Amino acid sequence: MPATKRPAAADPRIAVSIVVCTHRRPELLGACLDSLIGQRVGGGSPDFVHEILVIDNSALAEGRPVVESRQAAFALRGVPLRHILEEQPGVSFARNRGVAEAAGELIAFIDDDERACDGWLEALVAPFADPGVDMVAGEVDPDFGAHARPDWLTDDFLAVFSCHWGWDTESRFLKPGEWFGEGNCAFRKRLLDGRGFPTDVGRSGDGLMSSEGMLFTALRAAGATVYYVPGARVSHYIHPDRLDKAWVLRRMFFQGVSDYIAHRRYGLRKLPQDFTLSLGKLIALDVQMLDPVGLRAIADLYYQLGYAAGSNMY
Repeated sequence: MPATKRPAAADPRIAVSIVVCTHRRPELLGACLDSLIGQRVGGGSPDFVHEILVIDNSALAEGRPVVESRQAAFALRGVPLRHILEEQPGVSFARNRGVAEAAGELIAFIDDDERACDGWLEALVAPFADPGVDMVAGEVDPDFGAHARPDWLTDDFLAVFSCHWGWDTESRFLKPGEWFGEGNCAFRKRLLDGRGFPTDVGRSGDGLMSSEGMLFTALRAAGATVYYVPGARVSHYIHPDRLDKAWVLRRMFFQGVSDYIAHRRYGLRKLPQDFTLSLGKLIALDVQMLDPVGLRAIADLYYQLGYAAGSNMY
């Protein structure tokens, strides 16, 4: 498991480490970093400093010039900005490296295809003043860029894209079963003592296997608390190639596989496998012609198929 000790040369004033994992998306990374330049913690007091760690998960290190071109601007604001190369492919390796390198007792995750809204960091870390808060989850708004949102993409599908948790309009502790992702969250570093993000199932390259939320689910099952702050918002760029019904079904299948692995690994209750299937009808189905109701039904079926496949594969 990764070490979680404070780096020896760390500035003792660093209260929060923002970790940005990136993989071959320099333009999006630049937009993410630009959204962080005005963020602050502790009301801007010089006694409370935050750092930003960019964990580059590409051997080509496309993120290095993006970071280097912005280091001076962040330094003027007293914010260390570091580029760290993690050549072992996979987002879980990158997240584990970020935790190991972090100097802060609090760690905040934001993904390279996300942009922080004004006041994001302050809102995300404020609840930790309560010692009963172990993790904080923010809200994620979809950003379709220059592309129109498809008519079939209703709000209940946005979670497939790690957006729109929508648990409440007010801040509160999350209840069991109320899920959140890793792209906009913060946690106490000590929670990961002796633990790490699972490296055998996390995203790697274009693969759709997911460790999203897996470790946090295990921590919550062991008693860790999560405080939801809808005001700690980021926007998440939805890549155009994902605005496709067939992609949604593939994503749901592999989420089912990933969830089976998580349930077995962490001793969580396994889901019942209760469905009937005609492979011929499924193969003949024109996915692109499905309306939102039909797509939801087939997506749920693909999830169950993935869960069943996981029970036979692992």
